[in-house]
Amino acid sequence: MKKHLFILFSLLMLNTVIAEQVKPIKVLMITGGGWHDYKTQAPLLKKTIESQINATIDIKWTSTKEHPVKPKTEVLPQIMATDFAKGYDVVFHNHCHVGFKDDIKINEVIDNHIKNKVGVVLTHGSFHSFRDTNAWDRLCGVHCKTHGRKAPIDVEFINKTHPVSKAINLDRFKTSEGELYRTKLNEGTVAIAKGTTLAGNKSDHTQICVFAHELDGIRVFGTTLGHHNSTMEMPEYKKMIINAILWTSGKIDKDGKIQDGYLKPREK
Repeated sequence: MKKHLFILFSLLMLNTVIAEQVKPIKVLMITGGGWHDYKTQAPLLKKTIESQINATIDIKWTSTKEHPVKPKTEVLPQIMATDFAKGYDVVFHNHCHVGFKDDIKINEVIDNHIKNKVGVVLTHGSFHSFRDTNAWDRLCGVHCKTHGRKAPIDVEFINKTHPVSKAINLDRFKTSEGELYRTKLNEGTVAIAKGTTLAGNKSDHTQICVFAHELDGIRVFGTTLGHHNSTMEMPEYKKMIINAILWTSGKIDKDGKIQDGYLKPREK
C-alpha cells in the first residue's frame, strides 16, 4: 500500500515538475457585446482553463456595454482593429456583435489569426457576430444566422475519430437550458457533435453544434453551445473547452493523447 502511494505521489510530483518546465499556452480571450452574460462567462472560462491545464488567459473586451436589441450601425470592436493575435498561441472568441458589415475589415480580422499562426476557439454568440455578411463564415467554418427556441439540449458526439473527440471521451450529455443555433457547415468542416432541442419527451430540431476545421494551416474549433452560464458550468462543457484549447494549440496528437506538462493534476 505504501509503495503504491509512493508511486502515485512520485507521478504527481513528476507531472508538476514537467508542467513548470514547459511553456504555458498563451490564450487571448476576446469577449463582450450584447444578449449574453459575458461579465460572468469571461472569468468563469478563464478559471476553468487555467485551473485544469498549463495555460494563461488574457481577457480583452470588445465592449462592456450590453445592448438588448440589434443596433442599426456598429463599428468594428477596437481590439480587432489591432495586431491582436501577436504573441499568442490561441485566440478564444466569445462575443456577439451583429451589426458590423464591412467584409474587407472582417477578412483582415480573420487574416490576423492566420498571419500569427494561432489556434482558434469560438463559442455560441461568436457565430452571430458579423452575421449580416458571409465573410465571418471563413473563420467559423459554418454559416449561422438564426437559432431555435430556448430549451434543454441533448448533445451527442457523432464523430469518435477526431482528436478532440478521443480526448473528451464522451458519448453524450444534456444541458438544462440552451439556445440551439441553426448551422450549415462549410466544405471541409468536420462535424463532431449534434444537438437536439428537447421538449419533454419530444424533440424540436437537430443541428450540428460542435465542429472543427483547418484554415490555411491553423486549427479552428467551434461550438454553438454556451448561451447560458449553467451550460458553461457543466463538467462536460468544461472538458470540451479544455480539449479544444489543447487541440488548437497542437498539444493533442491524432490519437487524443495530451502532451506531458499540459494537464494539471486534479485537486482532491
